[in-house]
Amino acid sequence: MNADTAVIHFDDFTLDAAKRQLSKNGEEIGLQRKVFDTLHYLLCHADRVVTKQELLDEVWPSTVVTDNALTRVISALRKVLHDSPQESRLIRALPRVGYRFVGTVSFDTFEQKEDENRISLAVLPFQPMSPSESDESLQLGMADNLISQLSCLPDLIVRPLATVRELASAIKDPLIIAERLNVDVVLDSSINRRGDRVRVSTRLLSTRDGSALWAATLDDQFSDIFLLQDTICAKILSELTPQLQTPQTRPRPTTPEAYRAYLEGRLFLGRFTERDVNRALSLFETALDEDPTHAPALASIAECHDFLGTMGSEPGTHFREAGRMSRRALKLDPRIAEATCVQAKIAWQFDWDWPRAEALFNTALRRFPNRADLHAANSDFSCYMQMHERAIEQARRALVIDPISPWVNTLLAQALHMSGRDDDAVSQARRALEFAPDFAFAHFFLGLSLFSSGDLEQGLAELKIAVASGRPDFVAAFGFCLGAAGRTEAAEAILEQVVAAGDHGPPIARAIVNLGIGNIDDARKEFEACVQIHDWHILLLHAEPVIAELAAGTGLDELLEPLGLPAA
Repeated sequence: MNADTAVIHFDDFTLDAAKRQLSKNGEEIGLQRKVFDTLHYLLCHADRVVTKQELLDEVWPSTVVTDNALTRVISALRKVLHDSPQESRLIRALPRVGYRFVGTVSFDTFEQKEDENRISLAVLPFQPMSPSESDESLQLGMADNLISQLSCLPDLIVRPLATVRELASAIKDPLIIAERLNVDVVLDSSINRRGDRVRVSTRLLSTRDGSALWAATLDDQFSDIFLLQDTICAKILSELTPQLQTPQTRPRPTTPEAYRAYLEGRLFLGRFTERDVNRALSLFETALDEDPTHAPALASIAECHDFLGTMGSEPGTHFREAGRMSRRALKLDPRIAEATCVQAKIAWQFDWDWPRAEALFNTALRRFPNRADLHAANSDFSCYMQMHERAIEQARRALVIDPISPWVNTLLAQALHMSGRDDDAVSQARRALEFAPDFAFAHFFLGLSLFSSGDLEQGLAELKIAVASGRPDFVAAFGFCLGAAGRTEAAEAILEQVVAAGDHGPPIARAIVNLGIGNIDDARKEFEACVQIHDWHILLLHAEPVIAELAAGTGLDELLEPLGLPAA
């Protein structure tokens, strides 16, 4: 029995080790990481007493903690399992010794063929060889390009850079990072550029025993940096398994100036704020001035315009430019996943060609099955098409690739909320907040789910936290919920704020606040404006349960009839 992939049944519960999920009678239960790890270890050793020290060593490796930490975890675990120290129905404590799982346990063999032979890898951001030589854009760019190349292989799961970067900024030990990311191998590298030369020291580590599967120091011209990346990719694959084929996605060579501007742009794009995305756009345009045939820069410009289009300000201008740039990128290099994803998003967010969007997503996922961003975008699309099971399934697939991403965890919360499973959505949003306590999107969907389930006060409190991010759609949703909760005066204050933004605020913001207050005629006028400018947020009228419920009987759903949406 492979403990890491076992499916374990006890009482009315099922623990899926590979998916890191606990469920009761088919309903998933959110668990903190240490609580899950403790339960998993106790179940796998249910034939004996597990000492406290053994649990501390297993669940908190390389970390010094006291018995109090274990006591708190056992207490949380008993609460989830509806057990108690007095009953000891499932977990029995032996004073000053340890614990034993005393419930009946059965194991299933792991038969998920899709994942059983796949190897998981984390590529850490490259580190400077000395602090005075730090070049963040080059360090992250090297990792990003390697991840893009390796992600195209169907038998290799590569953790996305954003997730890896978040952990690497707080933890320096590569093996601890790998353990947190739950991967088989980790690439740990350093880089230094002096003049026109670049030196890379890199090692591929096994997380099972910490051994180096491969290590090397490479030195070359900066203009040949793509050759260095190819060498590293080939070495990784030759060490992991001979069954994996070398990826055929090497970027075309470009000028050092264009590459540097491109790397800096990716650094800003990854921050996902309007200000940083505009800065990234400027850098990508600089790269394109240096090399008009640099397909990655073209695809990145398309990503920038797609992001800015979703913000509601001049969506037509941004989405049309995103489409133009993504087509140029794919003409130069049909293997760029980012450009393919942008085309699918434009099809549904602006062109409103739902069948084409679905076909593009399906094609993209066949070609790039291990891209978390593609599965996440498809989940988002499926939510608004009311294809709820598909939305949940795609979010879960993204989580297999990127399990601790706040964004991916929040998208699963969105899919659960929009399918009417608010209790599950609340648990999932809280799980996202475990990874990033300040993540505004998680607070947003936690607030909507709580509000929808009837907990108005806590829902409004969470939405207020999300509003601090300054996003106009979050402000509008907060105003809508205030109005729907009968807080008319507070909602009208939000409406004044939204109206004062003028053209800088999208009509959807004015539409939903007016709807919440009950100004149906004003809401209709703004929703009609959304239709005129092809603002995809009009789909909230049927996809967002809280809005759809209040809009029922107002006739506003008639605005959706000409859009040819698929039947729910």
